[in-house]
Amino acid sequence: MVTLDTHKAVTQLQDAGVPEPLARATVDVVEEGVEKGTEKLVTQAILYRALLIQGGVLIGAFAAIDALIS
Repeated sequence: MVTLDTHKAVTQLQDAGVPEPLARATVDVVEEGVEKGTEKLVTQAILYRALLIQGGVLIGAFAAIDALIS
């Protein structure tokens, strides 16, 4: 059985510059793949979900920057 130290993973992502909400969401998606115990750690559906989360964060960040500049 594969285990994932979620606290360590979130901390590593944050140390690399990833905002906490995105780090937690990314680790949650990976943890879901680990818990399913599939041969493929990340299925296409899980990867798509992670990309949607990241895209949403980026859109929010761009909107905030745009509001500050305008």
